[in-house]
Amino acid sequence: MKNLIILFIGLLFYTSSSGQYLAAFNDNVNNFWVFEAGMFNKLEHLEIQEYQVGGILVAYIDNGSNLKIYRNGEVESLMQGAPIKFTATDYLLGYSLYEQLNVYDNGKVKVLSTQCSGYIVSDSLIGWHNRVNQTLDVYYNGISRTIIDGLIYNPLEEFKAGDNTIAFIHSSTKEFYVFYLGRLEVLDDFVEDMVFEAGRDIVAFMDIPDQAFKVFFRGEIYELETFPPKSFKVGDEILAYVDNLGRLKYFENGEVKTVSTYEPQFYDVEDKVLVFEEQGFFKTFCKNQVYIVERYMPQPYRIDFNTIAYLDQSSFVKAFQNCEPVTISYERVKQLDLIRDLIIYVEGINKTKIYFNGQIYQH
Repeated sequence: MKNLIILFIGLLFYTSSSGQYLAAFNDNVNNFWVFEAGMFNKLEHLEIQEYQVGGILVAYIDNGSNLKIYRNGEVESLMQGAPIKFTATDYLLGYSLYEQLNVYDNGKVKVLSTQCSGYIVSDSLIGWHNRVNQTLDVYYNGISRTIIDGLIYNPLEEFKAGDNTIAFIHSSTKEFYVFYLGRLEVLDDFVEDMVFEAGRDIVAFMDIPDQAFKVFFRGEIYELETFPPKSFKVGDEILAYVDNLGRLKYFENGEVKTVSTYEPQFYDVEDKVLVFEEQGFFKTFCKNQVYIVERYMPQPYRIDFNTIAYLDQSSFVKAFQNCEPVTISYERVKQLDLIRDLIIYVEGINKTKIYFNGQIYQH
């Protein structure tokens, strides 16, 4: 297969020891393919319009404006028309046509609203504003319910969502809310200039006039700093921030650790991974220890799930997974991508490979 371009990869761990992984791509004549468990299946012979991948399915809009999914070796049509919008996550597929909002969950389709004026989709929940009823509704754990009514404005205009959290400011009362594990809680009863970020099991926030930096973590609120940090970033159950003195700190499981007393040139957080540059070194913090990934800044690099993937100075593919370095390719690579823990790279003109769990798959 020539001029193969990987478009996206999906991975879902059902338990800590088992999982399923998917890939999808267009070939050089725009045939649309899916890769699953070592097998390649051609789904479409005409160029598709758009695509996403979730943990257990591939969703795409075909050449005729049909929204389709590939799951368990089968293709199913869900909706036809334009403009269809959709979001695929590890557990849910949310999709809409005009004001009709639907969810595909565990093989079943449900219409959530026909009066939806805005919505968000995260790994395990969907939130939407019903413009007629003036309510904020949530679909979580297979059940839809109203969590706020009597709304004049759409509260989802100022919100942040993590895998299982929605944080937002009530546009009328200025209350700061979080929806977490089926419950709606008020984190602050009046905010003026709130800065906040949401991740899985965590919401970090500070109201600028109050200055204190706080975090909501698994139902508890912790005050981390009395002065606002210079910046902060949230991931899955973790938080990294640069305090007012320039120190890089890391919050996990209710504890704050100082990663570096030097202010990093940059830092980034994705899922469970923190990377940063310190004195020209590319570093990560893993299992309470700082590791030097490389003594230079590689370009490009990718981070996702538990993986750092990058090209070294020879354009070979390397990775840092679960606190361990690994060299994947000893040939020059032109293209590199990472979705979840799967590493996608192209050697030469047409050798596209996928590295996962210690094995390499090639079309």
